Amino acid sequence: MSEPSFEILDDVAAPELHRAAWEACNRKAWYFGNVSNDEHATPFWKMDLDGVAAFDALWEAVRPRCEAVSGGPLRVIRQYANGHTYGLGGSPHHDDSRPGTFTLLYYPMPAWEHDWDGETVFFDGAGEVARAVRPRPNRAVFFDSRIPHAGRAPSRSCRALRVTVAFKLERLDESRPAGPVEFQETRREGPLREYTMKVAEELVERAAAEQLAALGRSVRLPGFRPGRIPQAVLRQRYGARARSEAIRKLVLEYAGQAGPEGSMVSAAEVVTAGERVGVEVKVTTTSLRELPDVAFSAFELQRLVPDPPDPDAEAIADLHLREQVMDRLSEAYAFPIASILIEREFEALCKAAQEQVAGGDVDREELRVAAERRVRLGVVVAEIARRHGISERTGSELEDRVIAWITAQARVTERLVPAAELRDMD
Repeated sequence: MSEPSFEILDDVAAPELHRAAWEACNRKAWYFGNVSNDEHATPFWKMDLDGVAAFDALWEAVRPRCEAVSGGPLRVIRQYANGHTYGLGGSPHHDDSRPGTFTLLYYPMPAWEHDWDGETVFFDGAGEVARAVRPRPNRAVFFDSRIPHAGRAPSRSCRALRVTVAFKLERLDESRPAGPVEFQETRREGPLREYTMKVAEELVERAAAEQLAALGRSVRLPGFRPGRIPQAVLRQRYGARARSEAIRKLVLEYAGQAGPEGSMVSAAEVVTAGERVGVEVKVTTTSLRELPDVAFSAFELQRLVPDPPDPDAEAIADLHLREQVMDRLSEAYAFPIASILIEREFEALCKAAQEQVAGGDVDREELRVAAERRVRLGVVVAEIARRHGISERTGSELEDRVIAWITAQARVTERLVPAAELRDMD
């Protein structure tokens, strides 16, 4: 098994591009509160650099050297800067768990003294330090994103900001082998990607036949015993319905394979579905890993404090705070989700609402909005947990930990509320 890619690159950019990169790092765009993971959450500074011309140009300058090491073409998923001062070092972590993902760390500082420390250290499988890279100006280190590493804080004698610019990279997909379902990428724009998904006619026919057989076991027709309806009769009466349902299920089953790991289907539109020609679907995905980081430290939350203390009122206050966090996340991550993915959650909400409402008269449109929000926030919570190393056994426990972590980063004010008033909010 070959060793993971790792290469130190010196003199990465021409002097004028190095200066432009450092000037871009001195903008008033830093925010405080980023962490490497959740186990040793020492926060440090961060700046988003997506779309910053100097770093787009820097990537194009260093791209050939990186692609020579990786053995194939690469694209940038995200680019941003981390800032560390004395006492604010990072914790061991890996940037991605997928094969074919890489990180380029660039040191844009114009100077760095020998006794300022601040190395980037890399760990072996036993957790021992295997390599250490000094932050020399205009140096970069390119490595497999699965290698655990950490940025060390500068020494006490350093009064400067230790800056690393991270380019998160992935190898461009090789052409996929032919099969019953094929994908062709047609557009990329930020986190959005569009694909043409082609489903072979034989797969559609097989799925339609299975759907037709299921209908034959359940429908009743005059003159035929249940389960004994001839195939020709079934096909004549229900063939179009069976094919339509089969296509819907195939889209639901395969559309999620269009994008890379960590993608969500935002739209799926059947373009052609004629017999003997197969099915062609336009699939749009949102790559969650390419969504920009959110400054959770800018979230403003209000914690209601029951007066006098009351366990029931405190539980209601916790739910109120939780809903505020979810509202902020919903505003920050407003990407669409294909309706076909929302149906299961929507039906579950409808069933629960009809059981609780007398007469079963519920606002289905309102429930559909709620279903979309729940599905979207579910994947957002999972992505935040992945980025910040938050893990838990069950989905509900993971959501609790992510909400607690975000609350700890946010600006929270407290307001005393009569306990009786809180209980009335239930």
